[in-house]
Amino acid sequence: MDITLEDLRRYRALVATIASIDAEIEAAYSTVSSPTPSDVVAGRSSVRPAGDPVGSALHRVESLWRKKAKLTEEKEAIEAFVDGCDDQMAQAIMRLHFLACKSWRQTAVVVYGYRYADGETCRKYVQRFFKSL
Repeated sequence: MDITLEDLRRYRALVATIASIDAEIEAAYSTVSSPTPSDVVAGRSSVRPAGDPVGSALHRVESLWRKKAKLTEEKEAIEAFVDGCDDQMAQAIMRLHFLACKSWRQTAVVVYGYRYADGETCRKYVQRFFKSL
């Protein structure tokens, strides 16, 4: 898979989506108490099981696992691209900005080591790196 600058920009969204899928899967496994027979007889329960709730929940969890696997594969491909980058400066900038979620200015301060670093320098370095590929 060829990684583009757009793929790197999507990295944060991939991480957030994977985390939300994990939360949804975890919620699917949490126990839900059924109404007691006295609640049903007394009419205090609004639970109306329709169809096969266990089957539909299982289908949803399986679907989430497949989606998570696909997104995790994309995320790992982006990480492998950054790890395998021959240009150490570009690798450091991409790691800080895209993978560690630093701003361009924060990235420039770390990479160039001075307080008033300009984030545009890092951004343009990465753009030139991708144009050279």
